[in-house]
Amino acid sequence: MTDPRYHYRVVSPPGHDELARLEFEALTGERAPAHPPWNEREDASDHPGLLWARAGVDVGRAAYVAECCRLLARGTTLDEMLAAAADLQLRMERFRVHARKRRGTKVSSSQQIERAVANTIIGRPDLSRPAVELIAQVHEREWLLSELVSRTTNGWLGHEQRPHQYSSALPPRIARAMVNLVAVPGDRLIDPCCGSGTALVEASSMGIEPFGWEINRTIVEQAAANICHHQQAAWLVVGDGRTARGSWNGAVLDLPYGISSERCDDVARGLVEHALEVARLVAVVTVDDLSGLFAGCGGEVLGTATVIKNRLHRRVYWARSIGAC
Repeated sequence: MTDPRYHYRVVSPPGHDELARLEFEALTGERAPAHPPWNEREDASDHPGLLWARAGVDVGRAAYVAECCRLLARGTTLDEMLAAAADLQLRMERFRVHARKRRGTKVSSSQQIERAVANTIIGRPDLSRPAVELIAQVHEREWLLSELVSRTTNGWLGHEQRPHQYSSALPPRIARAMVNLVAVPGDRLIDPCCGSGTALVEASSMGIEPFGWEINRTIVEQAAANICHHQQAAWLVVGDGRTARGSWNGAVLDLPYGISSERCDDVARGLVEHALEVARLVAVVTVDDLSGLFAGCGGEVLGTATVIKNRLHRRVYWARSIGAC
């Protein structure tokens, strides 16, 4: 097995670390450490930790994975890293170097680091419109020089603003991460309880064809208004999502809150079971513990996450259908 040559910078607000880990795993196909390293900072000025993988992927659509970089050179000191870079005799045109220096690091200024790295490269820099971006940074007391492969566009930003809002609606950033767990651009996605259309907007903006079911006609009309507001497109159906017929690559399911306890198990089971019948991958968010539900519904849980905001604890389940069409 080859050593990982790509590292990913993950940025997540407090309480979102576990969902960020799942998004990293879905995008890269790599397992993330159980304890998020991006929380392990020596002081508040530290940059978020890095997760390593053997392949580099496009993270442009990510909610929490900010960057993917390819490692070029490393060293226990800045001078050692510069020597390793010089040995590579890198040839690049129109490059720019960006130094990320931890506060209090007793080395040269960021500008001096950038010039020192640039001096190891054969080619012309371009600070205004670079074709290649290089990043020099400290990680776990080691200096790394890497080439930027891809960076998130933060496409979910601004999607909070829409004509129709609900306090219980899924925040766009969480919805985007959940879509990334189950679908890629070009796929078809179903949301059998689409509500005001948050997940549909995120899916459409990523080049995924979304289909939404909602039993309340008024809410469907509001979802349509929200989708149009963001200049996106989606198929909308007034009806019970458990009756949807067809096949989809992925399903996103935000289980309704506030259902009476007598009906909760039956409604949740019916929605999850149907989603696993019509989609290969399923992401479910709920406030309830569904850990024992998936095996009986024909699903294999790939990962779980708790997303915390104030007193609300959302639980995300990422599952694969055992017998999906």
